[in-house]
Amino acid sequence: MSHRMLRILCGFVVLWGLVACGPGAPTLSQDLPSLIQEARVALDANKPDEAISKLQQALKLDPNSVEAHFLLGNAYAKKEQFAQAEEQFLQALKLDEKNTDARSNLGVVYYRQGKLQEAEKAFRAALAQQPNDAEIHYNLGGVLITMNKVEDALAEFLKAKELNPSLPESYLGLGSAYKLQGKRPEAVEALRKYLELSGDPSGRQIAEQLLQEMGEKP
Repeated sequence: MSHRMLRILCGFVVLWGLVACGPGAPTLSQDLPSLIQEARVALDANKPDEAISKLQQALKLDPNSVEAHFLLGNAYAKKEQFAQAEEQFLQALKLDEKNTDARSNLGVVYYRQGKLQEAEKAFRAALAQQPNDAEIHYNLGGVLITMNKVEDALAEFLKAKELNPSLPESYLGLGSAYKLQGKRPEAVEALRKYLELSGDPSGRQIAEQLLQEMGEKP
């Protein structure tokens, strides 16, 4: 299970769904694989503090565990401790520079800290490694639209849609970009498509608000 987690756009964050793995193992594990598995279970159960404790134990056993650093970054991100998350993702990349998930999540925590240029760089580097990842294209579009690079953002959202037509967030991005460009019919169509595909409350609220601003019913 990857546990890559974050999607972004215009200041809101949706955590990637983490599928529950069932009850955790006993709490007194001493071996690295068990500690990492217990941390995964804790993350799935939305218990980041428990995950952090397990992963800190894991890193005492193996300070060079890429997986432990990566998951620890995710746990800190869940707590919105983005500076600590950044540190862990950077450590994971120091140990494994080809870790695309760590690079993508690094882009998200840069974004959440307002480090937009660093976020753009991280996402572009992730796409250099994995150019057909729709979610990373979407993330890059979210950074670019925040930087008011609307044309560039639109291109990323369109690419995300091309790569994965079922990705709801790409339509929210398209609707936002089209609205900024004054392309009302395209914006309305994209936002309605997002509402058709997405059950995320925060994203739906944004889409409905954008439609209302254009005088349209959600």
